[in-house]
Amino acid sequence: RSEKIQTISKIKLNKLVENLQVDEKKIFEELIKNDGSIFQNDLIKLTGYSKVKVSRILDKLETKGLVERRRRGMSNMVVLKV
Repeated sequence: RSEKIQTISKIKLNKLVENLQVDEKKIFEELIKNDGSIFQNDLIKLTGYSKVKVSRILDKLETKGLVERRRRGMSNMVVLKV
């Protein structure tokens, strides 16, 4: 039963990822590579995008319910919600 649920979740996740824009996919994939959480500053370094661009992409991903930003001291931890 749990295998079936995992398969359904993977199908839903794949559909969500397919509908993402190129920049959103890049950030989403970095999150997956880093076990679902990463500092926002690290995303800036890894993607080569500006602070503003990363922030706007994260805003879009948060609106879609895919990620959540949590304040950690002076920076944000970005966490996958799926």
